[in-house]
Amino acid sequence: MLKLLRATSFFCLLFSVITLKSQVNVKDSLIKFTMVNISASWNIPNADLAQRFGNFASAGIAGIRKSKKGWLWGGSAQFHFGNKVKERDMISGITVYDGFTVSSDGTLSDIQYLMRGFQGNLSVGKILPFGGRNPNCGFYVLLNGGFIQHKIRFELERKTNVPSLTGEYKKGYDRMSNGWTTSPSLGYLFLSNKRTINFFVQVDYNYSSTENRRSYNFDTGLPDNRIRNDSFFSFRFGWVLPIYRGTPADFFYF
Repeated sequence: MLKLLRATSFFCLLFSVITLKSQVNVKDSLIKFTMVNISASWNIPNADLAQRFGNFASAGIAGIRKSKKGWLWGGSAQFHFGNKVKERDMISGITVYDGFTVSSDGTLSDIQYLMRGFQGNLSVGKILPFGGRNPNCGFYVLLNGGFIQHKIRFELERKTNVPSLTGEYKKGYDRMSNGWTTSPSLGYLFLSNKRTINFFVQVDYNYSSTENRRSYNFDTGLPDNRIRNDSFFSFRFGWVLPIYRGTPADFFYF
């Protein structure tokens, strides 16, 4: 974790140096530039997703291009994770009292249920002509569309071998589901006139239509072919690393 924080700090410093050296006028001029956004979000599941998981978090990265007229377009990737899993009956047949499972050496091991997933989106939107500290930022709207996947991950308290939850066997219980997702977003982009502090806050409603992609579930012995409504609200905060294209510092006269 410490290495990750150091690496993130280094890249933030690197991009800050790039933006500070540029000669563009963010305060007074409409300009086009690219943003690299690093974000975290808190997600509240709805509909079918709320029956399987509790609230979960996400970490993501996005590349967004802004035009002189305020149009936005780009793509993003997010990793979803959480430890609130409500749907736990699928492995009741291979557990003993109090939810423990028996390993191959005959010892008991507790099971931790985790939510894991990822999402990739393409986005298009526009900065609205009000509320900005300068002409290049302010309130904005986005329309996102892409792919989402989630599953239940089983982790044993100790590094023991439980054959029913290893290799191909655990896939019969993990409820892996994926499909298409769309989401409207409303946010606020802050770009400092001095180009030193840049961030955004954003609210999304993700509507995701998914299906279970396993051939059948081991606990029921049947396939699950129903269409799921895996919707959720997201509250996102992110740091913006703008890459401005500088103008030449030297001029030559003839």
